[in-house]
Amino acid sequence: MHGKYSPAKLLPALRLFIDARNEAIAAGFTDNGGAIHSVERILDILCQRVKYPHLKHINNLKKHAEAECSVDAHHARLRGERVLIEHVMPQRAFAQEVIQLVTSGTTDVEVISFIQKNYRLVLLTPQETMALNRLNRSRITPDRLADAGIVIFHAPGPFFDS
Repeated sequence: MHGKYSPAKLLPALRLFIDARNEAIAAGFTDNGGAIHSVERILDILCQRVKYPHLKHINNLKKHAEAECSVDAHHARLRGERVLIEHVMPQRAFAQEVIQLVTSGTTDVEVISFIQKNYRLVLLTPQETMALNRLNRSRITPDRLADAGIVIFHAPGPFFDS
């Protein structure tokens, strides 16, 4: 499954980069200085493979008929307008949660389960993305999208039922 980017290959890399990030923090380096960047990148690839394994490339989500999207993004796609992919849980904060889980001894199965439950991508219009980022670009909240007044379009289909 996905060759070099399979979860079986990405999980050991994730753990390696989490250890390196934690060592960098212990040595006085910061996440803003770059300590967390490799964790964020590997984690995003892993999450995409776990949650959206049917997509060859994540940008294909923009054209997928059953992609989760806002009402405005749904109408924009019908008009052929541009939509953007939004990480519902901000990547840095999500990475920090996974780091805490792994550092506390979470198994690979538990990490995958956490990803299945919490990783979510939605399509938004550029205007919605800007409004969302103005309100909350970096914190995990119970309903970040609704807080920004973004309404999700509910299309029938099995794509996101997992």
